[in-house]
Amino acid sequence: MTTLARWVSIVAHPFVTMLVLVGALELQRGWAAAARLVAAVTLLFVVPLALLMARQVRRRAWDTVDASHPRERPVLYGVGAAGLLALLGYLAVVYPGSPLLRGAAGTLAMLAVCAMVTPWIKVSLHMATAALAAAVLVGRGLPLGWPLAAVLPLLAWARVALGRHRWREVALGFLIGVITGALLSSIR
Repeated sequence: MTTLARWVSIVAHPFVTMLVLVGALELQRGWAAAARLVAAVTLLFVVPLALLMARQVRRRAWDTVDASHPRERPVLYGVGAAGLLALLGYLAVVYPGSPLLRGAAGTLAMLAVCAMVTPWIKVSLHMATAALAAAVLVGRGLPLGWPLAAVLPLLAWARVALGRHRWREVALGFLIGVITGALLSSIR
């Protein structure tokens, strides 16, 4: 069961769900546009976080790549916020006035909310990001949102089974992600 939980957590990792979300949204403008945006999100947001995770685990500052302890989260949130700000700058230049700008700003706001409550509860970022992606895709009428939504209960189980979160932490991640996604999908 641990192996299954680990694979679910990898397949539904925030990096994966975020890239699926931006790729699916931009695919409406064509494969080349989707590839450009996925590359930009990868370079500006995913790579810095992946490098941080690798560094922190290698230095033994973190027990896992998930920043599983609340004390590990501030640097994760700082690098994530910096990456989202860089992405916002890129989007402002390349896609001025685009809903993508509001999406990145909304994701930054979601990250800020998660960071603010960390002293009391460690929100599951896996759940928050996957729920955000599912809500936006479903809200925009894109069929890919439904399979992603169907994976959310399995992802919740996986995060708890791996000992990364408690049920209330995955439930709060779900709630924050769905609310953020619903707000973002309503903005045209």
